[in-house]
Amino acid sequence: MFGFLPGTTELRAIVRKVDTARHNGVPDGCVLELDLQAMPPETTGFDPMALISAGGKPITLRQAVAAIDRAAKDDRVAGLIARVQIPAAAPGSVQELREAIVAFGELKPTLAWAETYPGTLSYYLASAFREVWMQPSGTVGLVGFATNAMFLRDALDKVGIEAQFVARGEYKSAANLFTQDSYTDAHREADSAMIESLHAQVRTAVAASRHLDGAAVDALADKAPLLRDDAVTGGLIDRIGFRDEAYARIAELSGGAAVADGEDAPPRLFLSRYARATAAKPIPNIPGLNNKPTIAVVTLHGPIVSGRGGPQVLPIGNSSAGGDTIAAALREAVADDDVSAIVLRVDSPGGSVTGSETIWREVVRARAAGKPVVASMGAVAASGGYYVSMAADEIVANAGTITGSIGVVTGKLVARELKDRLGVGTDSVRTNANADAWSVNAPFTAEQHAHVEAEADLFYTDFVQRVADGRKLSVEDVDAVARGRVWTGADAKERGLVDELGGLRTAITRAKVLAGVAPDAAARLVSCPGSSLLDMLRPKASSQPVAASLPQALGALLGRSVVGALDQAHSAVSGVTALWLGDYRF
Repeated sequence: MFGFLPGTTELRAIVRKVDTARHNGVPDGCVLELDLQAMPPETTGFDPMALISAGGKPITLRQAVAAIDRAAKDDRVAGLIARVQIPAAAPGSVQELREAIVAFGELKPTLAWAETYPGTLSYYLASAFREVWMQPSGTVGLVGFATNAMFLRDALDKVGIEAQFVARGEYKSAANLFTQDSYTDAHREADSAMIESLHAQVRTAVAASRHLDGAAVDALADKAPLLRDDAVTGGLIDRIGFRDEAYARIAELSGGAAVADGEDAPPRLFLSRYARATAAKPIPNIPGLNNKPTIAVVTLHGPIVSGRGGPQVLPIGNSSAGGDTIAAALREAVADDDVSAIVLRVDSPGGSVTGSETIWREVVRARAAGKPVVASMGAVAASGGYYVSMAADEIVANAGTITGSIGVVTGKLVARELKDRLGVGTDSVRTNANADAWSVNAPFTAEQHAHVEAEADLFYTDFVQRVADGRKLSVEDVDAVARGRVWTGADAKERGLVDELGGLRTAITRAKVLAGVAPDAAARLVSCPGSSLLDMLRPKASSQPVAASLPQALGALLGRSVVGALDQAHSAVSGVTALWLGDYRF
């Protein structure tokens, strides 16, 4: 009786498994796969539904960028293929990923494919690949940029709601939703300049990648969305084909046979698997034994609130960046003697004045303690997001980062007339004249309105002065680019609000240089605050930084190594900016 003798296919499979094991989970000659039907998030927090639906913790933007950067230098990786079909995304985030793909493509084959390219940023990202494919029925939605604003003033008037808002800066447009019936001149000017800046960035990049003239790209955009023949003849698409044909092509380009799923095709590996397999393993940072400089990355993601804030634990509800939480993370980084510099990663549309000021103060204190601080702006760092960044030694932003909006807005909606129409009676008692000043049942009195105006003046004056101090500009120069106006990162750099264009990797490099470390030196990155379930539930012993003394430091280091092994994701939160009654907002 003969035993089982494996055939050729089985032998190849066995050899590949052995080879993959020998190469620490990365098969030799593999092609990395990336599914970009949505952009990788800035952070993930603890979301049990995402863990189930994604089959594990989804890869974040910074993990994807870092993995692509490692793969470009990894001899085991032969190429990269990605489905690029993003309906909508933030320009700054797309640019950060695009930069990594361009750098990879300078060394190894890359190919983008899609059923269709649904919008400008989707094709903009795809154009970073050396070959761009599309299915026959697809279109290239390189249509340019537009803004659409909603205005509710007339609707509120009809239902009996009065909007009472105070803004400092004619460009501060957050309350225009409630107070206007169309664009103001300032609002239109700012929005027009922003989309023109984004359009110029996309036009230049697409023209360079596709070897086209900028005017030709504009002419194609005017006719978009483009059907297949126009897209190919216009030079935007290399080939019309299906997924299996695209995979056969990347196999051919990567050194394998021109087949997609045949036995001769090179092995494939999802980028998320590659990222986990090649990520630096967390090790205890024992004082005196660590020979790498340490950079602390403190992540602020989501609208800024006073207090602890918190991540989104469930798929419903908003999350926020708490001033106390981010400030504590900065204090801990300062107290850790092994931390050479701090990168404050900011992805926030703004929020509470007091919460932003709390974080700003800790940035100032970190610099005073001798720790260089570099602010890295992600998709958006506006209003409070700029406030927390302005005291850093240097500010790095993507060209498309939405930033600035140096201004203040606050106010309330008064529903007294609506309640009267509905027959809803309200009454109140108070001990002092302003105890119910922020009630929706009555408008501000003249004295209350004057007080709100005075406070808005004070907060705006402080904001401008602190920008001037942090950016080493005159108050007059800051006011000229402030007044609530939003800029792209590229425009902000021209006006002195940003030092350098780039993503998180650029910011980390600048942090190393400021700490006296060679820009290409290997560095140990420490992320704080943590975002794992253990980090969320573990009670703190006190508000004192855990690395403030040697005994506490040793205990913290042991704990950090365990927690790091469980979760290396960066802390953050997501959500949208809201106007809160009785709270001043940046």
